[in-house]
Amino acid sequence: LYSCYALTSRVCRNDSLDCRLPQTKWGELWVSGSDRADDETNTESKDRHEISMGALLRRLSHPSFSLAWRAPRCHMKIVGHEFNGWVVTAKTDDQSFEEMQEIVSYISFPDVTSLDISVSEEMNKERDQRNPEQLASMPLDRVLPRSLPWLLAGILPGLVELDLSNLQGGPISEGDYISELSLFNSSNCPNLGVIRWNNRVGGCYFLRGKDMRTLGNLRELYVDNILCDWRFDKLFAPLMNQFFEENSIIQRFFFFACNSQLERVSILRGRYVTMGPVTAMIEFPQWALMRFVRRSPRLKWFRSELTEENKQI
Repeated sequence: LYSCYALTSRVCRNDSLDCRLPQTKWGELWVSGSDRADDETNTESKDRHEISMGALLRRLSHPSFSLAWRAPRCHMKIVGHEFNGWVVTAKTDDQSFEEMQEIVSYISFPDVTSLDISVSEEMNKERDQRNPEQLASMPLDRVLPRSLPWLLAGILPGLVELDLSNLQGGPISEGDYISELSLFNSSNCPNLGVIRWNNRVGGCYFLRGKDMRTLGNLRELYVDNILCDWRFDKLFAPLMNQFFEENSIIQRFFFFACNSQLERVSILRGRYVTMGPVTAMIEFPQWALMRFVRRSPRLKWFRSELTEENKQI
């Protein structure tokens, strides 16, 4: 009986590792501190659903994780960071940053090439039904705690594709130049070449591309349905005119700090919120899109709301 059980176990294990099965190519990483089984029924305060970086680091440092995240399993999907339509926060841990940094230095999943941190689109449907004044009163409940991308960037040196879709871009306050995306820099992820941040709502500083300027291998950028709202990063609000006033004294084009290597870019239905006593959501002007195309030397494919006349040009 035992020999038959052992033989069956070996056969099942070998079959489960067959490279033709999808589960051998992707996996989920649960990051929330709440119990997965209680997630659907738990209606208590969102304080129960927090990310404990110390606990997450202890889990990731276990040898079983190194065995699980090896080729051909190269696609990682983050789950547990969203609850009832908002992104969970990071709890205060007993460990210091220096202690966590030391642990991270010993953790590495080099075979993971694709990371998906995106969340559901439900909040975006509600956003599209609001006017700019109502939009300003919406809570910033879809901003990732900076500690999570810091951790993921530090343990995925072979990352090639990153998906942040449906997340809000963290507001940049005075003296704060660290964004979610800037943590995935060339020091941590030198091979990062594809970034997707569809349905992004955030400040206009993102349009400068400085979050991605160190990524020498960046070839593809997808930011469909992007909404740039100066109220997210009021410190940089005066710079918005450089992108959306055609005759501005200083004229900037989209992603000027990282566009030299871009080959494929999608900016479908891009909009921005105007400044002034009366705000409005305006589509990206045609001349701004054309300015980006003309200033991107390696661009081979571009998807946007260009008119037929401009497409011919």
